[in-house]
Amino acid sequence: MTKEKIKICVLEKKRGNFSIQEKFAKNENIIDTTNQEVEHHLSALNEAGYDVKILKWNDNIIYDLKSLDIDIVFNVSSIVETAILEELEIPYVGSDIFGCVIATDKVLTKDLWFKKGLPTSPYILARSKEDCEIFKKNKPFDYPLFIKPSQGRGSSGIDESSLIRSYNELIKGVEKRLNTINQPVLIEKFLRGREITCGIIGNGNQIKALPLLEIIHKEKEKFLTFNKKELDDDKFQCPAKLTPKQSKELQQLAISAFQAINLKDYGRVDIILSEEGPFLLEINCFAGLMCTPKDKPHSYMGFMAIAENKKSSEFLDEIIKEALKRIG
Repeated sequence: MTKEKIKICVLEKKRGNFSIQEKFAKNENIIDTTNQEVEHHLSALNEAGYDVKILKWNDNIIYDLKSLDIDIVFNVSSIVETAILEELEIPYVGSDIFGCVIATDKVLTKDLWFKKGLPTSPYILARSKEDCEIFKKNKPFDYPLFIKPSQGRGSSGIDESSLIRSYNELIKGVEKRLNTINQPVLIEKFLRGREITCGIIGNGNQIKALPLLEIIHKEKEKFLTFNKKELDDDKFQCPAKLTPKQSKELQQLAISAFQAINLKDYGRVDIILSEEGPFLLEINCFAGLMCTPKDKPHSYMGFMAIAENKKSSEFLDEIIKEALKRIG
């Protein structure tokens, strides 16, 4: 199969992090940038020489997918999409449903990392406010704590109240998330340090880590919230200013985290570099891939692509080639 004959379907479906944030913030005016992302992918893939079709998610999506003459689907962004595509036996770029289920569940991810001996922060899962009582009696770890939904991405469900300094704040924050997002709340030890993220491309033992990106918060701001991400007013350093040894160690940690979840084709691993060493935060199997605008892309992996002097077309082409090689 030559690249000129490869037909790609780009899915256009609202990303789950926007839906979660709408529930949490009780605000229907959350800006959904899905359309911008789809237009970016359409332009880049056309430039790369692919035959590209856009399919908007709708009530007849199964029929529409069956009717399309395509070789592979791109821009999968939810477990629902992976499940449907696997049932229809349509190839797609990205991780299979098993990897996606683990990666989108922060508890499953952390448990697997713990079992593999990879560093990540201790946690408690709160399904009700009663599960918080352990912090009133025999605390498993000290304050400050950090709380967020057990599922989701894009910092959805994270705001200034996520940083917890007392039991009363914990109860209030957990109840707010249980009542709005309707999913268990992850309670972690808050880790102070430099926030580093690493993009991954490849499969099996043929995996490469992209240049590390550091998110440099404004003074007095300690972590990313959904609103801060949307404001896009943080500074970013890519490659991150680290020693060659530090960079190599963090990239290898990211690769190990990716392999532990058995993700496919591409993804992104978030790390805190604390005084005690690096700790894995989360992994994203549906990481954004926008490389525009060039001076400040709308995705972290876009920064990494530009640091490698890659255009959008070259970057997406690299990921698709990895998927096609895996599929065979």
